[in-house]
Amino acid sequence: MRLLTVLAASQASTDEVRTVLERYDLEYSLTDHTDGEHRTITVPVPAHAIETLEDDLASVAGDVAIVVEEPMAIVGSGWDDSPARRGEWLSFERISRSELRSKARSQLPSLVIFAAMTAISGVVATTGVLLDSLAVLVGAMVIAPLLGPAMASSVATVLDERRLFVRGVKLQLVGIGVAMTSALAFATFARTSTVVTAAVDLEASLGLGSHGLPPSLLVTVAVCSGIAGGLGMATTGITDLIGVMIAAAIMPPIGVVGVGVAWQEPAAVLGSLVVVAVNLIAINVGAIATLWTVGFHPPDRARIRTTRGAILRRLALLTALLLAAIRLLGAVSDGL
Repeated sequence: MRLLTVLAASQASTDEVRTVLERYDLEYSLTDHTDGEHRTITVPVPAHAIETLEDDLASVAGDVAIVVEEPMAIVGSGWDDSPARRGEWLSFERISRSELRSKARSQLPSLVIFAAMTAISGVVATTGVLLDSLAVLVGAMVIAPLLGPAMASSVATVLDERRLFVRGVKLQLVGIGVAMTSALAFATFARTSTVVTAAVDLEASLGLGSHGLPPSLLVTVAVCSGIAGGLGMATTGITDLIGVMIAAAIMPPIGVVGVGVAWQEPAAVLGSLVVVAVNLIAINVGAIATLWTVGFHPPDRARIRTTRGAILRRLALLTALLLAAIRLLGAVSDGL
């Protein structure tokens, strides 16, 4: 549920807004301002109906501003019986394009915080690999801020938001680079400790990189992570746990890369690097395909055609890279 506030600068625009709301039999409140003809119209609306209203209100003449908020609750009778609640709106409970855009942007932290959290996650993941501890690896997944950049670039792709796309891709690359650097630094430091070296079961630790598993299973997990992330972004669902699932496909092999370099295991390093690439590509493919399938695209037809072409090109490129990475991973697995 959302609280839609419309700021109208004239009586004419106020009347048009009221006409739109009354067309859908929505109950609203109207507040007069003391400075001229300005009016504020407030109405509770189901989250999936916001986009339809925004499109209709976009045609209102005059100076009109729309603010969408998420209230804690609405207490009162009569609201649930409106046509919007009976299913005369979109049947799929997805949020509006504008809210999706804002949601994607809010998932992107500042570069400093993102790099710091990713570096910490890389150290924890490496520790989990050295300890052969799934519990510690889960901790690394929880604190890894990898959901935001992947979802931001996917949202930007379907909505044709170039700046958001560039920032999302940049943070993904920075995150992978920082995580690997911190993992390598910590693993190298741990390698110098005779106590750590004696306690490490290298074969079991390197197996956590999943590079010896069938590539089809790895791709299945990563694509499902992307689909879940796309659905979480597209609806009012919770995305935090989905972020853990996405990190589960990325952080363990990054920890194995650090350990493999420090202990001079090139096959494990190469295999884990390919796993990271496969999972990262598959996550983006799953998220982009999901967001487009549930109906997110630019508002005007001309941009839809342009964006569809861009999406097909990006998906073709990502799929080609994914297939190449899968073949390389298969070759590495056969050589182990």
